[in-house]
Amino acid sequence: MKIIKFLFFQSLVITFLLAGFNVFAADQSICNTGANVVLHNNGALKSCQLKDNYDVNNITCKNGGTVSFYSTGKLESCFLYAEVTLSKTVCKSDALISFYIDGKLKSCLKKDN
Repeated sequence: MKIIKFLFFQSLVITFLLAGFNVFAADQSICNTGANVVLHNNGALKSCQLKDNYDVNNITCKNGGTVSFYSTGKLESCFLYAEVTLSKTVCKSDALISFYIDGKLKSCLKKDN
């Protein structure tokens, strides 16, 4: 009986983990109507022009700007709506910011001191 309970709970954990990946992935509803929408082979959103500001991981991407995502659904790049500080780097608003697939900052336009 202990083995059955263990296997049952393990399958629940795996199900929740797999379902969680899709919850955070952006979909085409964030894109401007009539904008060029590009999808990855797995159907996940790759890039488009934003119709509204888009918030993800304490980053606000600017409406009207291009946003791109990795096939996993993680943010790859966008134009910042407001300046943001990441890893002691102050990134300027209205400029491109990009991330590695693990979510670490890849590049941004640093704010002048």
